[in-house]
Amino acid sequence: MGGGSLKEFYLDLNPLTLLRSSNRDVAETMILFAYLVVFAIFSYKITMILVERIKPAPDAVHEYNRRKVARMGFLLVFGIAYLPLIFSSLSLLPTVLGLAGAGIVISLKEVWLNMVGWFMIMGANGFKVGDRIEIDNIKGDVVNIGFFKFTLLEIAADPRFEQSTNRLIHFPNYNIVLNRFFIVSETMDFVWDEFRIFLELNSNWEKAEKICSQILHEELVLAPELVESKIREMSKNYLVRLGKTTPIVYTSLEPEGIILMCLRYLTPIRSKRLNRILISKEILTKFKNENDIHIHTR
Repeated sequence: MGGGSLKEFYLDLNPLTLLRSSNRDVAETMILFAYLVVFAIFSYKITMILVERIKPAPDAVHEYNRRKVARMGFLLVFGIAYLPLIFSSLSLLPTVLGLAGAGIVISLKEVWLNMVGWFMIMGANGFKVGDRIEIDNIKGDVVNIGFFKFTLLEIAADPRFEQSTNRLIHFPNYNIVLNRFFIVSETMDFVWDEFRIFLELNSNWEKAEKICSQILHEELVLAPELVESKIREMSKNYLVRLGKTTPIVYTSLEPEGIILMCLRYLTPIRSKRLNRILISKEILTKFKNENDIHIHTR
């Protein structure tokens, strides 16, 4: 290849030459567009490096938000700035618009998913502030719902306690689209709980079962009209059938040669730990006076 050919090749691919040209074809326009994209990315990287050196972000959340806003700002500014350069020929407008639109949709995928997630949260099958949900193995009370994220007040992972850890956890709304989640709504804020007691094989299990059943029926019976009203409210959106809602004691013989008594009852979700404490105290008090009931200790 001669020197003249190399010079012509260089001039053909020179971004300044392409920029000055008023009769660019599709290939030349795409090459110019590639130059401009590289320039935009390079400008973004340099700007973020300078910003981090001048004023570092205090934590990862601020850094993430700063980069997200900067990325969207650069897309908007450079998109507007490139319009008169790229759309010099109206015949190329649909092609370039389609490519640019596809690039924006892909680069802002999480933003669009966050918006879709927000509409799902606001819908009939979503949740609201005050509901308790579990998502990605994290449980908490919803304290804020935004257009791009929602916030939980974390609940301890141990299912026996259901106590707040006083930590706020922020979830992007796209988690509602991509992950399973469980809701305990204020509309129906009670759940089934089970309290297990292990007795020695020589214990008087009939007496123990009677005592446990008495404790449940005296202390933990929810008003039937309350349960019915909540079921009617839930039935507006879901087919809900709870069946028997009164407490019950299940007694079984375990392979280890011990007796298992399982106390099953409905409890308001936020009273779960208090009810466990109440049951424990009542059982310890009443079993203490019974010489023929022996709690098994492992």
